[in-house]
Amino acid sequence: MDVYGYGEDALTLWAFHHRLSALLSQLNDDSSPKDCVLFFRPSFGRRGGDKSAIFGEFDFILLTSSRLYLGEAKWDRSAEAVGDKEIVLRPEQLLRHTVFRQYVREWTCGAYDSWGAFVSGAGPTWPGDKPIAPEGSLLSRNLERVLRTIQEKLNGTPEVVDVLLYLYDGASSASVPREASAGFKLACLDYSTAKFGHYIRM
Repeated sequence: MDVYGYGEDALTLWAFHHRLSALLSQLNDDSSPKDCVLFFRPSFGRRGGDKSAIFGEFDFILLTSSRLYLGEAKWDRSAEAVGDKEIVLRPEQLLRHTVFRQYVREWTCGAYDSWGAFVSGAGPTWPGDKPIAPEGSLLSRNLERVLRTIQEKLNGTPEVVDVLLYLYDGASSASVPREASAGFKLACLDYSTAKFGHYIRM
């Protein structure tokens, strides 16, 4: 079956299916692609207020043999794409990374057999004055599944790297960004060879 996609999400999935080795090389990670685990668009809620435990969706979470990558993806048609300048991430994106890092740190430092035990042991609030995800909620179930996978694969508190994946059409883009804001590691992949008109061969 031939599959074609359009836009930022399709390009992100294409990158992990077809260019993971190139991405790992840019990240200076010598892990084998076959040993990696990808969570694509993992959902931790979308419409949380200031006092809500919800903190949004990563574009990807990638586990390799040695690291945990928390990722945002942008393509060259994104509003944040500004030629060869720095890509500046929005405050809610930065908060998402800070909140999830705290979950990872607390979860992997403990020996929790349930989310209820985690809530009791980890403290009531997270960065940004967000409450911890309540026991029994969809958010807590999604978080627990991802956190258990991280702990099982990386066996302890992992090295966490924030990544900005920039996807561009090398056939028409004159330049790519030089860096991403807030200490994010920038990785750039050219999708021009996968174009099918304005679509991408998946």
